[in-house]
Amino acid sequence: MRKNYALFWLAASLIFALDRVTKVWAESTLSLGESVPGIRDWYEWTLYHNTGAAGGVLSGHVEMLIFISVIAIAGILWFVHRGDHDANIWLLTGLGLMIGGALGNLFDRVCYHYVIDFIDPVSEDYIYNIADKGIRWGLYIGLFGLWRSRRRYVKEEQQNEQKVVS
Repeated sequence: MRKNYALFWLAASLIFALDRVTKVWAESTLSLGESVPGIRDWYEWTLYHNTGAAGGVLSGHVEMLIFISVIAIAGILWFVHRGDHDANIWLLTGLGLMIGGALGNLFDRVCYHYVIDFIDPVSEDYIYNIADKGIRWGLYIGLFGLWRSRRRYVKEEQQNEQKVVS
């Protein structure tokens, strides 16, 4: 295995482990629906069992959400395995974060038939977990990696054209 693919698995493992540890803490510490002070005036901790996806979309359709999660995970793994992405640490890190987050929420859906959410931003209308942030930030970092790859590709093409002309 090439060295930067280890970064992919490290990011996935880190998010999955952090997600599991924090969800176990939330389930053992918080009461369902009760809000307690969290970090300063930014966050509260509120235990919520989400039977849907982000914001409750497809609520109650656990089997469909499990299927979608498995397809997304398989697609990312196929993309990582199929391509030559070893030089793109941004893309691999982003995809690793996304896989870790998707596995964290998939674990909840399979084991509990809901996702454990507990991070409640003050003055916002949503509650999330570490897996959700892994998916979100993984997407941002992965897109940045793709953008960098495109810039590198265009630069290499221009250099090759200059060599041909010379």
